[in-house]
Amino acid sequence: MSRTVLIATVAALGFGMQTPKAPAWASDAKITPTAVGNAPNASVFGSRVFFAGQPGEADFEQYAKLGVKKVINLRTPAEMQKIGFDEGAAVKQAGMEYVTVPIGAQPPTDDDLAKIYSVLQTAGDAKVLMHCASSNRVGLAWSLFRGTQHGLAADDALAEGKAAGLKAPALEKIAREKLAQ
Repeated sequence: MSRTVLIATVAALGFGMQTPKAPAWASDAKITPTAVGNAPNASVFGSRVFFAGQPGEADFEQYAKLGVKKVINLRTPAEMQKIGFDEGAAVKQAGMEYVTVPIGAQPPTDDDLAKIYSVLQTAGDAKVLMHCASSNRVGLAWSLFRGTQHGLAADDALAEGKAAGLKAPALEKIAREKLAQ
């Protein structure tokens, strides 16, 4: 057998390649609507990952009471200047870790996504809240996370992203393109 044929055969069989697999906590979980304070478009994946549009200042205390330990904010600094309170301080006051990964008009970079994935993957048993203004960017990030990190088929990952808040056709296009890579 020639070396080229051998390499092609090994590649075709997938030796050395691992398909991402969802952890046990994610295997049967679904996204369901929930209500937490005044946070718009709130939903939860199983009981571990919460999604929302911009929570109000008092809403972070409610998320903390639900067991959330980490908050991922996808809003840009310019957007955050308009909310009327210091979100980082409110999150820390509620006893949670605050992580910002600003995603604006441009598609998220690989570094942005790696930071989001890292928080989601290293949370352990801790619950996480991921939010933006409306939960639209949250749905984008979630669909990419589930597709690339948990091995969901693109259509299934996008369906979850839509359940988490993805509505903008431009963001859905970005998700489809990134999931096809």
